[in-house]
Amino acid sequence: MNNKAQLYARRREMYHLHVQKLNMAEILDKLSAKYNISKPALWQDWQKRTKWVYDVFDLEPSRAQYRNG
Repeated sequence: MNNKAQLYARRREMYHLHVQKLNMAEILDKLSAKYNISKPALWQDWQKRTKWVYDVFDLEPSRAQYRNG
């Protein structure tokens, strides 16, 4: 698995664990051990998820259309 594929896999797993209502400390412990990355680095990446979530899940951001009047 290349670096980008591993990064996306890690981010998808982190997001899925969060949706399953796991405690963030547990998520960081689990993924830190599994992917050999520091907890602070994982937490920092999580804080930037609005920048990567669409790419990781291959989604298009919604485009709200506003009307005047």
